[in-house]
Amino acid sequence: MLEYPGTKASQGTGIMNEIKKTSARICVRELCGLGELTAEDGKKIHKLILNHWGMVKRVEVDLARAVPSAAFLDEAIGLLIWQFKKDEIVSKLKVAGLSAPDRTLLNGIVVARYQSFKKHKAERRRLQSPS
Repeated sequence: MLEYPGTKASQGTGIMNEIKKTSARICVRELCGLGELTAEDGKKIHKLILNHWGMVKRVEVDLARAVPSAAFLDEAIGLLIWQFKKDEIVSKLKVAGLSAPDRTLLNGIVVARYQSFKKHKAERRRLQSPS
């Protein structure tokens, strides 16, 4: 389910465009079910994050009682590193309901993606600079 806290709007109500939204809440368990979350589930959540990124000030991904795999976390959240600046992600994205081990896993994924992005960016600069 996708909610806009403080409003009566939710996905599919038709009210979304009429209400000034400040945040969107993506309830992963309701959208993806009870089992372990897969890379495919991550792609679905990533798409929802992107669909609402420009429309709200904050996007909350609620993972309460969900069982995220590393592949899910990478697809849903890790790939944001390639699309937005780190400061924007930190200020706009809230990940709620993660267990301590899952938060550690997510942090590792984000650090690895960020390092990969920086390395790729440096290599592009090196290739584009005149020899």
